[in-house]
Amino acid sequence: MKWSKLLLLLFIQFPFLLYAGGKDTVVKTVAVSFTYSKNIFPASWQPAPINARGEMISAGEVVRSREASILALKKYPETLLDKNLRAVYWLKNMRFYDVGYGGTNSNDALFLTNDGEALGYTMKYMEQTLHHEFSSILYRNYKKLFDDSIWIAANAYNFDYNDPEAGVGAIRKNASSQDIDTAYCTIGMLTQYAMSSLENDLNTFAQNLFCPSPGFWKTVDSYPRIRKKVSLLISFYNKLDTVFTETYFRQFANSK
Repeated sequence: MKWSKLLLLLFIQFPFLLYAGGKDTVVKTVAVSFTYSKNIFPASWQPAPINARGEMISAGEVVRSREASILALKKYPETLLDKNLRAVYWLKNMRFYDVGYGGTNSNDALFLTNDGEALGYTMKYMEQTLHHEFSSILYRNYKKLFDDSIWIAANAYNFDYNDPEAGVGAIRKNASSQDIDTAYCTIGMLTQYAMSSLENDLNTFAQNLFCPSPGFWKTVDSYPRIRKKVSLLISFYNKLDTVFTETYFRQFANSK
């Protein structure tokens, strides 16, 4: 078979792998970049007090970051990506408000970090972070499809999200663990960081729907408040595309 025909066949069968051989990549309709300049951040983020800063990802981490991007983005319909996500930028590290961030998002882009598996940037961590941040964009873009009051009603009585800075304070106070903790599940929270704001709470559920931590679905089946929130979030995603069902999400528990 001629190379031209082989490449065409690969493109037809696996369109999300187009351009994957180079450094910067296109996954479905999303540009995935490993090149840093301060201009990747919105102009409004660059002056004080935000002072957005980053560092280019190490060359040795490009392949793993690309793979994490493909694993994550292929779980979304292309039409949903096309309408909501322009680009994913991978960096070694980044800082806002003089605080180090593992990930953040703008109106149509994600900014994610990878400083090596030895420092905790495993494939699961990177994929979960992408889902975590993308859920913020979807939450903002389709706000009318999500009822905050019903979500809040699933929390324990009198619970109040505790970070007026919507997560920045939690990071500063080293209260940003993303590990599922059953001590929090009884009040409707999966993790310590989820307690900081409603959006961070939703993000934490989203990352586990698309890339579940060990024991996630057992936790869902064991704690009524967690079960309620999972049902609410699946309902939200199902309104975005009917492919998103509980059966669809549960299949990822068997993925490596």
